Amino acid sequence: MDSLSRHEQLLRVFHLIDILLSAKQPLSTMELKDRLQSRGVIDEMSEKNIRRDVEFLGKFGYAVKASKKRSPRGTLCHAWAIASGRGAAELSAPAISLPELLSLAVARDFLAPLAGTFYWRGISQLIAKLEKIATPELLAYVDAHKEGLVVHPKPPAAKYRSRTLNAINRAIRNTLELSIRYTSLADKKPKTYLIHPEAIVLYDGSIYIAGYRVGSDSPKRRLKPASEEAIRFFKLDRVQSAKPSSRTFQRHKQTIESLLADSMTIFRSEEPARRYRIAIDASRARWACEKPFHPRQKVRMQFDGSVILDIDRAWDDEMIPQLLGLAEHVEVLEPEDIRERMLEVAQRITAKYICRHLRPIEGLRESRETEGMLQ
Repeated sequence: MDSLSRHEQLLRVFHLIDILLSAKQPLSTMELKDRLQSRGVIDEMSEKNIRRDVEFLGKFGYAVKASKKRSPRGTLCHAWAIASGRGAAELSAPAISLPELLSLAVARDFLAPLAGTFYWRGISQLIAKLEKIATPELLAYVDAHKEGLVVHPKPPAAKYRSRTLNAINRAIRNTLELSIRYTSLADKKPKTYLIHPEAIVLYDGSIYIAGYRVGSDSPKRRLKPASEEAIRFFKLDRVQSAKPSSRTFQRHKQTIESLLADSMTIFRSEEPARRYRIAIDASRARWACEKPFHPRQKVRMQFDGSVILDIDRAWDDEMIPQLLGLAEHVEVLEPEDIRERMLEVAQRITAKYICRHLRPIEGLRESRETEGMLQ
């Protein structure tokens, strides 16, 4: 079972505990399923999997009692309850401290872009339960002190349609092929893509679908098998619709987290990564170390306060925009061809300004020279 499926099972299990403890009589599998759906915990699930979750409780020490009851149709069916004894005491209302409640409230704000997913529902329902046992004075204190933490830019709440997020999440959870209508930056109109979704990636306040393309909208273009395709990131802002199919796929062995370990952003390239060595002057050295500039950088401090960063694996198309952002405060020491590309870019940038501002610059220089002579 992968980590996403395990997290979802744990969420279902905690809801089952709450449902069974609050029930006045044993509940059948169908009744448990209906109550899980009404809470928004599941969309659709087989009765076999629900019984497996109930058995999970028994394996971990909860006093689950099995019995029989009549269904609405009059047939006998399995029913469960948590008997008095071990399991009930552990789930009595816990004492909650201010730091714990405050941390959860702030965590919910950070998860705002995931509104509509089971992550958001899970933490919102947990906070709702804790608020029931917290005193009004404690809740007022939390609201007052939460303003002491500023997140900028503030994550947008409910930025994405919950229906789309649920469809994507279901495809990832059940390893189903996903058909999306997507408008890339190079396209003016949306196109249909068939992908193998591996994960949802939250980056810089936006959600991306990490997946591998497995179909083409053009009969002239034949794609590689999904096992040979490079990972792609589809920004959810540009996804008009998402629909899981009934076809399953084999998840890649390499995780998305490990694929992004060598990246400063969420960039990946089919080209092999290569070694970089860059020098950053003293005015930006501390920033480059604290940020850090690259997740795999090795820092060598210099006598003048500058630093040299050794980066074993980086991609040109990701590095160059980041290097240009540091302007005159950075120098590429290697690769040599990137030094030449940086020079070409600098010349093109200069050409945009030099013609318009050449005379004012010369006039300013003459004015400064005249002031110097008068002094």
